[in-house]
Amino acid sequence: MYFLALQLLTSLVALADIYSSRFGFARWRDTWWSPFSGIFEHLGSHLRVASCLLLPAVQLAVGICNPSWVSLPFFIGSCAGLVDWSLTSNVSGLFRWWRVLYIYAGCNIVLLYLYQLPINFSDMIRWIASFIGVFRISVETEGPDICSGLFLVSFYIMLSYVRSDLEDMDFIMSTSENNLV
Repeated sequence: MYFLALQLLTSLVALADIYSSRFGFARWRDTWWSPFSGIFEHLGSHLRVASCLLLPAVQLAVGICNPSWVSLPFFIGSCAGLVDWSLTSNVSGLFRWWRVLYIYAGCNIVLLYLYQLPINFSDMIRWIASFIGVFRISVETEGPDICSGLFLVSFYIMLSYVRSDLEDMDFIMSTSENNLV
């Protein structure tokens, strides 16, 4: 019960932060936290650059850590990005299909979360889940499963963090000449 209350409280705080301008809350710059705001913004720019650099490696780790049908799109996306990068010498090739993988990672996290709920699933659903690579975290869970889940969540968080930068990069690359001439 405490876990559920903590999750609901976290969700409410996140929603309040997202829609703070609509709710009329004071911004960080308007409070006594304003000196710390500059430090967090400076630290945030370094984290954003690190996320951009590590995102392809984390995507590959999600695809390799626990080989299954669920992680196959991450592996294929990594391979396609590496091939594109090697053929064009353009770093933006590493981020090919990021929109699709962003949605897929979110759906995958929801699926894993729902499978962790204390519900007795039928044998057919358990067989399908184990066939496609969805797992339950328990005492017997092996290291690759745990690493796969951690890499999946970190991939989603990192991609959420640099999403606006990737959108800007896609816009810049689409306006430049991309023809073979």
